[in-house]
Amino acid sequence: MAKVYSMMDVAPTVSAALGLPAPADAKGSPIPEIAVELSGVERIAVLAPDAFGWYAWTLWQSEMPYLVSLHARNSLILRSVLPSITPVNFATMVTGTDLEGHGVRTYDHDFQVETLFAVVRAAGGRSAAVGLEGYTGSKLLARYSDIDGTTDPGSDDEIADAVIRIAEAQRPAYIIAQLGRVDDVFHQFGPSSSEVVPMLRATDARLQRLVEHLKPLGYGVIILADHGQHDIVDDPTTTLKGSHGSDSDQDCQVPCTWL
Repeated sequence: MAKVYSMMDVAPTVSAALGLPAPADAKGSPIPEIAVELSGVERIAVLAPDAFGWYAWTLWQSEMPYLVSLHARNSLILRSVLPSITPVNFATMVTGTDLEGHGVRTYDHDFQVETLFAVVRAAGGRSAAVGLEGYTGSKLLARYSDIDGTTDPGSDDEIADAVIRIAEAQRPAYIIAQLGRVDDVFHQFGPSSSEVVPMLRATDARLQRLVEHLKPLGYGVIILADHGQHDIVDDPTTTLKGSHGSDSDQDCQVPCTWL
């Protein structure tokens, strides 16, 4: 079993790798394995396939050979803060604290504490947040970053295109990107359904494309998720097949790799 760390450790880890202080109210600590290996990189990109939890990862590794190759070298588990929902945990990724600390329950809320965007800015750098219009990456993170990477509603290919375009043209010190369609498809079919496989194969190829563009530009890359999902079974009150928000391992444990 991989080592388990907290989602609150992500922001201090990024800060440590960039040689910057952690956000002021961070409750987490740098993850040694990541902070040491990425120490001294010029820039960091955090790529987050929304809802791609450890549960789904264990089911579908054979469909994601590129991600398997990364996890074969570096792999650990992050545990989401509660509730295990998207705005709360993306807010945690950029502050190092939980809901009680950052105050963000929905993407319309404002941060009550210092963010990584502010830390990078104070050091003279710039940051970017990339997400589909109407998603947390756009509605929350892009409001606080220096570069707004909001893309029109569509596929996660638009997210990849925006990340590459911003990285090549502007070289921000910190990029965080939400790949939102994983969550959408898991909700529609359930994370254990074979109908999610085409989306996961496309996600694997998309991550490979992103890494191959980012590495030559001096980026260290961290790939993680905000939360997982569980299958909904025999619930007549909903048409969804997958859900999250609980304290279960299926909802809270997510895979993390880096290079």
